[in-house]
Amino acid sequence: MREFIVYTDGGYSISHNIGSGAYVILKPDGQTVVKQGSFVLYRETSQRAELKAIIEALYALPDHSRALIITDYQYAALSLGTRPRRKNKPDIDLLLRYRQLVRYKKLTIEFQWVPSHGGHRWNEVCDNLCAEALAAAS
Repeated sequence: MREFIVYTDGGYSISHNIGSGAYVILKPDGQTVVKQGSFVLYRETSQRAELKAIIEALYALPDHSRALIITDYQYAALSLGTRPRRKNKPDIDLLLRYRQLVRYKKLTIEFQWVPSHGGHRWNEVCDNLCAEALAAAS
């Protein structure tokens, strides 16, 4: 089973009603970038951008992988490892897509939460990728 460390982040510009998400996939050494990506979203929330960043990272992982996803979105870190609850109706589609993707690709996923802008190198890289995507779309 191949192992990876994945950082994700999401952002949102209220003035332009545009969101963005980004991910960086690293080898287990925590230094070597395997892949990174970013994207923009229109008329979506920052919460959905955060969740979509995680989902996009999962699409980029090889099947049968094990990954530690490190995110500054505490809701994801706490809730994605459990069964999605119906009270999260605005995001239930993404929570279900996450679970289906993990099952389909036979991924083993763990989460770790880090504080936003806490000086974590790769979290800051993801934040910068989000800002660049927002700037390019504005």
